[in-house]
Amino acid sequence: MKSKKARTIGILGRPYVIDILESLCKKPLRFVDLKDKCLNDRTRANRLKELKKRGFIKTIIVDVNEQSFVHYVITSKGEKALCLLRELEALICSK
Repeated sequence: MKSKKARTIGILGRPYVIDILESLCKKPLRFVDLKDKCLNDRTRANRLKELKKRGFIKTIIVDVNEQSFVHYVITSKGEKALCLLRELEALICSK
């Protein structure tokens, strides 16, 4: 059986995760706002659910003109993970 740490690290290597974290690093976004990062709704929903479960992102409610919208926000843990992923990517891509 895999350990929780191994599963968490595996999540960070999945498709679209870096793109989602980079987008959320700029500003809070709604589910539909992330469509250009991951076209498939089911995959996008799964990635967001996985990232939230592991504490890399969280949800907030934003009220606009008497309507409430769920936005996703990167956490400090998510920012640290993104920084490490960028460093790892640079290390792998350097010659």
